[in-house]
Amino acid sequence: MKNITYLFNKKLVGISALAIILLSAVFSSCEKDYSGTPAFSTGTPIISKVYILDTIKNHRDSSIVGAEPYKLIAIEGQNIGGALEVHFNGYNTAFNPTYNTDNSLIIRVPSEAPTDNTAENKLRIITSHGEATFDFKIIAKAAVYETDKITFGKNRGNITLKGKNFADVSKVVFTGTTTEISIVAKTKDKVGNETMTLKFPATTLNQSTIDIINSSGTFTTNSYEFVNADNAFVIFDEDFAKDFANNSWGDPLIISKDQKYAGETSLAKTFAGGNWHLAAFSNWWPSVEYNANYKYITFAIKGGSVPLSLWIQSDASKIGFGNFDDKNKIDVAANVWNYYKIPVKDLDFWYPGTVLKQLGWRVKGPDKTETLYFDDVMFIK
Repeated sequence: MKNITYLFNKKLVGISALAIILLSAVFSSCEKDYSGTPAFSTGTPIISKVYILDTIKNHRDSSIVGAEPYKLIAIEGQNIGGALEVHFNGYNTAFNPTYNTDNSLIIRVPSEAPTDNTAENKLRIITSHGEATFDFKIIAKAAVYETDKITFGKNRGNITLKGKNFADVSKVVFTGTTTEISIVAKTKDKVGNETMTLKFPATTLNQSTIDIINSSGTFTTNSYEFVNADNAFVIFDEDFAKDFANNSWGDPLIISKDQKYAGETSLAKTFAGGNWHLAAFSNWWPSVEYNANYKYITFAIKGGSVPLSLWIQSDASKIGFGNFDDKNKIDVAANVWNYYKIPVKDLDFWYPGTVLKQLGWRVKGPDKTETLYFDDVMFIK
């Protein structure tokens, strides 16, 4: 017990001594810093270099002239202690004065600063003794979050992208080419949501991503590969393709102008509650012989009032037309257009030596009657 008490008292004395030292340091700091701002700067501020903080070991001896928003950077120079304001392209950016000394300041590149062609591309530090500027660009490449449709072609209308950093986009091209895609319009609302509307030209490309070029560089739409409907094997776009017709179970596929994915029309199909109906096409003659060049089946479906699952059907499948194979299952979100581009090889659908005469989608149920819309049904290379 005595040993335990002795050790406890010894530790307590050590902790108390450390606390006194820390408190002394705090009080000493407070006596020197009445305003709460480090009072280091005694001359005209100068910025000598900037570097990304997480690469300090490799690049502290070098300097960068730009960085992406949210990057943590270190600004080095002279007489920059006690910084009052830091501006990126005129935007007054918050920072923690704890990380500000007479020779450095750590700050995060703001996302709110302007980056379009009106931006001055300057970093500015203001102290009580003047201000320092440094050429610095906020690198803000374009980004695409959403597209209203993925197919383009004759009489199919424009395509509108939603994303950011479109304001200073100077050019859009098919990836790997110099073929330009016309920029029809750009918009930006009060909260910063941006759109860019494009008109695609005629091309021999079957499908392609696009490159969007602005003052910060090139952004490639790797998540969106746009499909040229003019070069596809079309089953339905504005009308049933030649030799194709409705072959549905229950209510037929009816051409409708009420909804559309691209162009002016789509196909409406009512699935009666509990009837396990099938939306389908037929091509009894001359039918469609297997062609290995067509690697994808694509289509768009506007969902009903609730999410549904459909099973892709083919009379050239192994399981047979009207049956269910989970590898052919797709989920259809409610009340929105859903676009699908599926490799034929991933489905039980069409095989070498077979002839396709019937294809479509079958539902299990549904619990209540639902109307769905189908558009842009085609095979692409």
